[in-house]
Amino acid sequence: MLKKLLALSFILSSQLAMTGCAVVYDLGQDSNQRQCEKLQDWNERKTCLQQNKTSYEQYEKQREDLRTKGTEKK
Repeated sequence: MLKKLLALSFILSSQLAMTGCAVVYDLGQDSNQRQCEKLQDWNERKTCLQQNKTSYEQYEKQREDLRTKGTEKK
């Protein structure tokens, strides 16, 4: 029973930590978007917004892909 409770606690803690990371990432993206919207030049604004539209899930996948490629070269 104690092992099941510990396992459940670990799973819940992990989920909360991952959710927290996504929230922090989204806050950063919101800040970036506000900075992009301040740009006067329409083309610069469009480019800036395009570069900052990566979702947290996409970011994590790209990050993992880069990490995997880095370990394959060694």
